[in-house]
Amino acid sequence: MSGGNAAPVVGLDLGGTGLRAVAWRDGRTIASTQALTADLGAGPVSDRVGRLAQLVTGLLPTGPGPTAVGIGASGPVDNATGVIRNQETLPWFSDFPLVAALRERLGVPVVIDNDAVTAALGEHVAGAGRNCDRMLMITLGTGIGAAMLVDGRPVRGLDGAHPEGGHLPVTADPTVCYCGLTGCWEQAASRSALQRMLRARLGEDHPGSQTLRLGSETAASDPEVRRVFTEYGILVGRGLAALHALYQPRVTVIGGSAATCLPWFAAGLNQSLRRSREYTVPTEIRPAELGDNAGAVGAAVLALAEPRGEPA
Repeated sequence: MSGGNAAPVVGLDLGGTGLRAVAWRDGRTIASTQALTADLGAGPVSDRVGRLAQLVTGLLPTGPGPTAVGIGASGPVDNATGVIRNQETLPWFSDFPLVAALRERLGVPVVIDNDAVTAALGEHVAGAGRNCDRMLMITLGTGIGAAMLVDGRPVRGLDGAHPEGGHLPVTADPTVCYCGLTGCWEQAASRSALQRMLRARLGEDHPGSQTLRLGSETAASDPEVRRVFTEYGILVGRGLAALHALYQPRVTVIGGSAATCLPWFAAGLNQSLRRSREYTVPTEIRPAELGDNAGAVGAAVLALAEPRGEPA
């Protein structure tokens, strides 16, 4: 789905912590940038939309501008009306017609979907799930996203929106999630949860609790850190086991910022996925190849397909 166009499209991955943007042409990234979401979201709505528009046009200072823009956003996302409804982790861009406002500013088609869907599209077209007929993608970031593609098409809910797989109940934690349930997978196994686990076990001043990179490096020599990662992997696996039972994917791709720690939490993950032989799901688990750019690349893929009425 390279598009074969002389002019590029732009994909935006709009997350609760940061935004990543890529310009995509003929199947490859030709420019990229990133920004903090809170910085983009300061001030009135018109200013927020203006900053996004400037970021898009600034990706391509010379030559033809983008022919379309795709957005992947942490959900819930109403992809029919172009409105994000996520006051919990994306308040700056929720509950106003973002797609329509950005389309008016830029004068090109703009489309939007859940960021797990766009990450899955990116990995399906150019990453670890290339051309797989049944691919499951999970993203471990500020929250947890999950998307299933069958023959390259996202599995949708009754209303056409993307099911919020990060809100499967997987623990007995009585804390009420912002979705209204208790024991949510997102609360237990997001990247944010892993960072909380490291801080609680090691203390605020321990080097392994400062960043996931340092945590991974510390795990090589610190059994306590390794135990944290194993416990985290078990929690990731609980939600993944439910999705495997429901979707029966051929390939499962793990992305998001916590995916860089996969070598350290894989043992716990596999522990949660063990089933008796009759119930085993023969899926191959792969780390995302596009890293943090998967969602932005997938948003560009979405932009190529949707304005012409083609399925992603």
